[in-house]
Amino acid sequence: MTDEVKSTPKKEEPKMCTKKEQLGHALGVLGHDSAYTMWGTWMLPFMTDILMLPYMFTTILNVAARVFDAFTDVTMGVIADRTRSKWGRFRPWVLRAGPIFCLLMIISFIKFPVGTVGLCVIAGILYVITGSIAFTAVDIPFWSLPAAMTSNTEERSSIIGTTTTASNLVTGLLGVVMPLALSALGEDKWTSYLCIAIPVGIFAMIMYLLSFKMVREHVVPDDSETFSLRLALKNIFTNQPLLCVQIANVFCLGGMVLRGYLLYYYSSYNLGNLALMAPLSAISTVGIVVGAILFTLLAKYIGKRNCMFGIAVIYAATNIFLYFAGWENYLLVCACAVITTVTSGAAIVCVNAMMADTIEYAEWKTGQRNEAMITSTRCFVTKCVAAIAAAAVITVIGMTGVDPTPGAVQTASALNGIHTLYTLVNACVMICAVIPMFFYKLTEKRHAEIMEELAARKAQKKD
Repeated sequence: MTDEVKSTPKKEEPKMCTKKEQLGHALGVLGHDSAYTMWGTWMLPFMTDILMLPYMFTTILNVAARVFDAFTDVTMGVIADRTRSKWGRFRPWVLRAGPIFCLLMIISFIKFPVGTVGLCVIAGILYVITGSIAFTAVDIPFWSLPAAMTSNTEERSSIIGTTTTASNLVTGLLGVVMPLALSALGEDKWTSYLCIAIPVGIFAMIMYLLSFKMVREHVVPDDSETFSLRLALKNIFTNQPLLCVQIANVFCLGGMVLRGYLLYYYSSYNLGNLALMAPLSAISTVGIVVGAILFTLLAKYIGKRNCMFGIAVIYAATNIFLYFAGWENYLLVCACAVITTVTSGAAIVCVNAMMADTIEYAEWKTGQRNEAMITSTRCFVTKCVAAIAAAAVITVIGMTGVDPTPGAVQTASALNGIHTLYTLVNACVMICAVIPMFFYKLTEKRHAEIMEELAARKAQKKD
């Protein structure tokens, strides 16, 4: 099939979701991302500063887990797409896998009295089971839900925008609470991490259950057509718009995750006080929400792709400026954080909205709809980016001689290395994010034309 479609006037798909269902997905992400942020962001300092695991082991563990993810993510995408139940394809996994992930997340923050070798073994097993199996089993179905809840692009964008905003809010809130709580409870005690992980895990379980109860799947695949793994893989590897979006997503997420991992070390060492992380996290929370709202408004007038170009220029310029300005002026660091978080928040919502559009493009190309398989690429990219960012942080900390001992004075090379990663490398990452946008051709008008042809095909089958 060629990429040409007959030009047709835009005809909006009927809306399918109630406000309650949209709220249900947003509530679900409050639990989903609070548990993942607790595990994904704070597991690194827990392993390096609390368990005192060797930096090399932590790096190898991250890389090995991501290699394993290449298998688990695709496998989960196939399983979710082929799931059939009275609750739909994706909701059962939210109900079952979500609470299991929360429980494993809590257990991960226990320091067992078994010595360094034993801690390496336990940490390695828990890390893979929690992140590569339990999290994957709920993450892919959860983020596949918007495409299964409605085929109306405006309604789906609204769901994604609301859910992404809620995700950023809870991530930012945890970023504010964690350093304050650790400072109060004792940042060098493993029990401090566990005391925070337990209520976060319980909260996440409740939100998963509420989401399962409130959300409904209205887009039902044609069960008369046999699932084809060959077509599913084709929907990924020959989906040119998806590949462009995912490459952009790699760098957008890379900037955000890198900044998130570094914030603990940047506040503790460069700024000299972990408590200073709280205001920066608060700025991040508000800024990302503002960015999501600005993107929603701007995208209506200039389109998603053009938004990405503007975002990259502002984000990169701000980070380059901070690189040369240094970290001595805390107010300047906060001011730059405002700009970078607003732009990064807009970028993440932008790539998520574009990614959802590629599901119909793939269906139009092959005739098979694969929400979960396409979403699995998002999950895999997210975890790979997290691993690369973690490895970069660990490498810089190890090579520059950062001393994790409480009260230790850090060398100039250590502080400069963290600052360079925090600013200049981040700027380069976002510049790379817009390069694929030059090749992204799935505009809003083209997507509407594809939806028209898909509707016509379905009508012919019924006749």
